[in-house]
Amino acid sequence: MVEIHDLRRRIGKLKFERASATIIEELEAQLRILKAIYDSASNLYVAGEQDERLQAGFGEQEFGDWTFDNVYFYVYEQAVALEPDGQDLATLIWHHDYVAPLLTTAQVK
Repeated sequence: MVEIHDLRRRIGKLKFERASATIIEELEAQLRILKAIYDSASNLYVAGEQDERLQAGFGEQEFGDWTFDNVYFYVYEQAVALEPDGQDLATLIWHHDYVAPLLTTAQVK
């Protein structure tokens, strides 16, 4: 979350200084991606707190304990593996199904 806050502050400063629109757009894209990862991790973490199957699948895939940091890392790893193919990466991250791989693992056993 610190990264998101720092990036927002940096973008605001660059806008105030009337910096290059290209640089601002690139930083705004990075901000959207970071926010998408954070929001997706938060949503998955909350869902897992209410559904033990998610925690079981998470553990079976050896991602560690069900902590926000570990869930964030899982979502991050899934997100960087996405192929945008011309689509907005942040949108793909927000709409990606992070639950299915965990439930599939839990159901196999």
